[in-house]
Amino acid sequence: MKPDYQHTMHACFLGYIVQAVVNNFVPLLFVMFQIQYGISLSRITFLVTFNFGL
Repeated sequence: MKPDYQHTMHACFLGYIVQAVVNNFVPLLFVMFQIQYGISLSRITFLVTFNFGL
């Protein structure tokens, strides 16, 4: 089956969904990041700000 416009649109929508899940799930893990990796809250805040700006 040859890819067409519909396949491209479905791939884009799937990409949007995956990006939304990743960007909304990571903030829920802030406490775990602080405990396991010893990352300060200011460093986590910088990473979130950088991600949002990017």
